[in-house]
Amino acid sequence: MTIPEPERLLLEKLRDLASAAPPCISIVLLEREARDARIAFKDALVQVRAKLEASESKHDIASLIDPLELAATKVIDSSKEPATFIFLRSPDVCESFRTRYLVGQPVAAVGECFQLRPLLALASKHLEFYILALKLNDTRIFKCTDQFCKAASFPKKAGTAAAGFIPGASQSSLRAEPVHDRDHPQDHRGHFYREVDRDVNALLKDAHPPLVVVGVEHEVALFHRLTTYPACVEPGIRGLPGHLGQNEMYQQSLELVRSVTTGSARRALEKFDKQLGTGHASADVQEIVRAASSGRVEHLFLLENGAVPGAVDGGTDLLDTAAVQTLRHGGDVQTLQAASMPSGGPICAIFRYASEGS
Repeated sequence: MTIPEPERLLLEKLRDLASAAPPCISIVLLEREARDARIAFKDALVQVRAKLEASESKHDIASLIDPLELAATKVIDSSKEPATFIFLRSPDVCESFRTRYLVGQPVAAVGECFQLRPLLALASKHLEFYILALKLNDTRIFKCTDQFCKAASFPKKAGTAAAGFIPGASQSSLRAEPVHDRDHPQDHRGHFYREVDRDVNALLKDAHPPLVVVGVEHEVALFHRLTTYPACVEPGIRGLPGHLGQNEMYQQSLELVRSVTTGSARRALEKFDKQLGTGHASADVQEIVRAASSGRVEHLFLLENGAVPGAVDGGTDLLDTAAVQTLRHGGDVQTLQAASMPSGGPICAIFRYASEGS
């Protein structure tokens, strides 16, 4: 099975992979040109075969290796584009992944569990967010991912006359009525922005994706002050919609969303800061691995990429061990860029309960 894009890497899929029975083969190839992956895959397969032959596994090696070779012929192409290829094989699992993102480190491993950090990093790459282009005579909303930006529509009942503003065609634009009270224009904007906020909440109520507000500085500040939407990304983008092209708005908003932690991850990190030192949170890798193995880890955060000195024990990547055990026991796992990790460390966790010695 090939999953080319990270948005399809759901948490339940990762939980299933974390629960796979050994031996678990993990191959990760990072290639600046995809066509080089064929050679890298052959080299990795030699390493895997040698490790299987040296292990005490009673599984037939050919039955494990042959499906991997077949998967590689289907997934690896001759493209000059950079790509990461991930292959996972166990007696009951054969999965292959191809993505344009360069995630993780090269791996050719056989172990008790899969090395899932590259897939966790891949899952975190997919972004979904919205842009609210704030303008009194033409407020628009756009649905965006890391791949596209397209116009969205406000709810069907948006912009009713009673709301004090006028809907545009197909609910794609909201326009305020002309200002009659020239002495109190701020009240007029405030009324309009509260109505826009109502419709933003109605449109995005289910998942609460990040919302980037674009507009002139004082209007963005006013909207941020009035909004009840819980996932507005500060500080927004300063510029007049119409002067900023859609692509420029999108690129600036994408960069902003990538640079901040939002939603459940932000709330969990805030909880971590409050609970560190109480026995309910830790940034110590050994303590976290023990807690994850006993099912105590509720939220786990890992450094997105790179080898971590001191996080390997007997050839086992302890960050991967913590991730697998957390997933097996129903916890949440996310990867973060170095700038977002508390204290700059490679790992941190919030526990469901403190240990008895805390």
